[in-house]
Amino acid sequence: MHNILLHIHPAKVNEASLRYTRTFGLGGMAALLIVIQIITGILLRFYYTPSPAEAYDSIILMKNQVLFGQFIRNIHYWSGVFMLLIAFLHFLRVFLTGAFRDVRKINWLFGLFLLVLVVFLNFTGYLLPWDQLAYWAITVSTNLISYLPFVGESIRSAIIGGKELNAVTLQTFFTFHTAVLPFLLIVLVLYHFWRVRKAGGVLMPDSGEKPEMVPVMPNLVFKEFIVGLVLLAVLFLVAALFNAPLLEKANPAYSMNPTKAPWYFDGVQELLMHFHPFFAAFIIPVSVVVFFAWIPFLKYDEAPNGHWFISQKGKKSAK
Repeated sequence: MHNILLHIHPAKVNEASLRYTRTFGLGGMAALLIVIQIITGILLRFYYTPSPAEAYDSIILMKNQVLFGQFIRNIHYWSGVFMLLIAFLHFLRVFLTGAFRDVRKINWLFGLFLLVLVVFLNFTGYLLPWDQLAYWAITVSTNLISYLPFVGESIRSAIIGGKELNAVTLQTFFTFHTAVLPFLLIVLVLYHFWRVRKAGGVLMPDSGEKPEMVPVMPNLVFKEFIVGLVLLAVLFLVAALFNAPLLEKANPAYSMNPTKAPWYFDGVQELLMHFHPFFAAFIIPVSVVVFFAWIPFLKYDEAPNGHWFISQKGKKSAK
């Protein structure tokens, strides 16, 4: 176990980096949630059937007849929601502490890609229950693709396998959600952690003094263990109190009113009320992603120092 921990962490870490407010444990929590998603996803696969005729019934079977089936599904659903929120907060923490420049710029790009990957993991899993909520949410989301000039309709048809959601769509989403995207996520997360270690760990302010180094075991590992236990307790409590959403079986002939995209695309759907769909669905979101991919390569007056909000001007504007 000690050798395994040394593959994840160095033998010693800067004692100042152990303060909870330095990282809030967000990276470790995201990694734990990935493990939970994998374990619960494997358990759900034993009963789930990815076909329009049987998908919904298999969810009902898990809910009513499988021991702890509903609880496992709740954990899987809420851990996906938590993972997206925590991954975004982790991304925001790195940005606000300036830990995205110099030797860390490539890892910043991988982190940005991982955040997009987590969004698509949630998106592909959203359709799998094949209920009214999932069917029409994915219908709305994929319809946005058709606003791409010239090629939009062709790309949408290729993704969903026809003019409307069908068995091919469900099988495609299932394959990406359970095989392709998890494989990419695991590989890139391991590489992401490796690059963090190669960059010297958490970016710390330079105090001009030699940092005090302490053994990672138990100083860091014990704190990670406590944070993990708290996260599991919160996740299990939420899963016990709130069931994953499930409406009646999908009916292509009956549209929900109002029909909404998944909650993490609510912003894009809101933009449709103010901009042309091409700008709302593509130009603005793509511009935001390109901006965040570009910022590590800008010129800055100050070197990255690990302080929140980077510079004195940033600190003043945050007050």
